[in-house]
Amino acid sequence: MDRVWLFYAIQVAASGYALLRGGAPERLTGLALLVAALSTGFVQRTIPVLFAGVESGVMIVDLILLAVLIAITLKADRFWPAWATALHALGTGAHLARAISPDVIRLVYAVLSAAWSYPIVLLLVIGTVRHSRRIRAHGSDLDWSRQDPTCR
Repeated sequence: MDRVWLFYAIQVAASGYALLRGGAPERLTGLALLVAALSTGFVQRTIPVLFAGVESGVMIVDLILLAVLIAITLKADRFWPAWATALHALGTGAHLARAISPDVIRLVYAVLSAAWSYPIVLLLVIGTVRHSRRIRAHGSDLDWSRQDPTCR
């Protein structure tokens, strides 16, 4: 249980940093990751039955987060959200693997669905650092793709 609280602390710190120093893609991603992490804590089943079957509440949170990350990836003028989205898709795919094959070991399912969270948070921090550096170096940094006529 300590590692859960450690992850929450890391997530809050990374999201806070993104909200303070990031551009719009970093802020939106930081907020989405924080909401998803906290929501997951509320919808998970109790410890004795955790990951014994498909964690439907966690799967719904993961699917919503995946949709948000895809939208950010498609609009952002950044490359790192594509990596974060791909990693989260791998974690979300663990729910599908468990649904297809109930013989998947509980520990494997738990690790596959959660392990990608740490590199995603790292990508958020790296993306925020790079955004801050571009702001310092050039005075501005485009948040959204220029190809999108709705973003000006």
